[in-house]
Amino acid sequence: MKTTLLEKYAPCLCDAKRPQVRDPRLLMDADGDVEIYYAPFEYIHPDARIVLVGITPGSTQMLDANNEARDALQSGQSFADVLQAVKSSSVFNDEPLRTNLIRQFNHWGFHKWLRLSNSAKLFSTASHLMQTTSLLRYPVFVRDSEYRGSPDMMRHPLLRKYLLEYFVTEVEELPDALFIGVGPQVQRVLEHLVRYQILKPDRVLGGLVHPADNCTYRINYLVGDRSGPIPSRTYPAPYDEGREAFRKRFLKTRRNIE
Repeated sequence: MKTTLLEKYAPCLCDAKRPQVRDPRLLMDADGDVEIYYAPFEYIHPDARIVLVGITPGSTQMLDANNEARDALQSGQSFADVLQAVKSSSVFNDEPLRTNLIRQFNHWGFHKWLRLSNSAKLFSTASHLMQTTSLLRYPVFVRDSEYRGSPDMMRHPLLRKYLLEYFVTEVEELPDALFIGVGPQVQRVLEHLVRYQILKPDRVLGGLVHPADNCTYRINYLVGDRSGPIPSRTYPAPYDEGREAFRKRFLKTRRNIE
């Protein structure tokens, strides 16, 4: 039977010394300045209707996930249960990330499409309907920094390998889900995958603003009444186009979209 990655790295996770950010014991692969580390992000919600896609897990996500897995493994949970528990506990827990997503989801009407009272349910009782993932599933670092899109993952051999090996697996396992890039860099890669016929055009939608704290003022404007001037570095057109495309496709009746 093939050994899973969690099984491979479990001895390190459960070692007397807790796992650290960029822990050499968790190094999966490297190519020059690019390093890829393990964190247990393999679980895929089989019933997911929405797949929210980022670039790669950051150092905080990596550390939290590995320590969550450590505690679960030491309590005797199975590998499958550990992976599911880590996925459930790592879904945009920090603020304002979660609130900024919920506000955009409600503005677009995700809750109406999924027959929920509020998009906040996607982070609680309806969490099985949303898969959060990354183009590069495992944490990537370039020199001393978290990977932010450079070098280009579509051109860099190692990053391209991980993109096609792991992210494409999720695409194949969720054939009816809607993939939504968080931020323009992610969206560009998703559009590349559409051109390569890895993703179908009707399964990809863009326009959401990254929910980071420094984007809150943009989100406030976009979901608000917009009576004031457009804030700096705020581009309503992609957001509005994405929202309109979503509502036309999924909220088909006028009654639903008002």
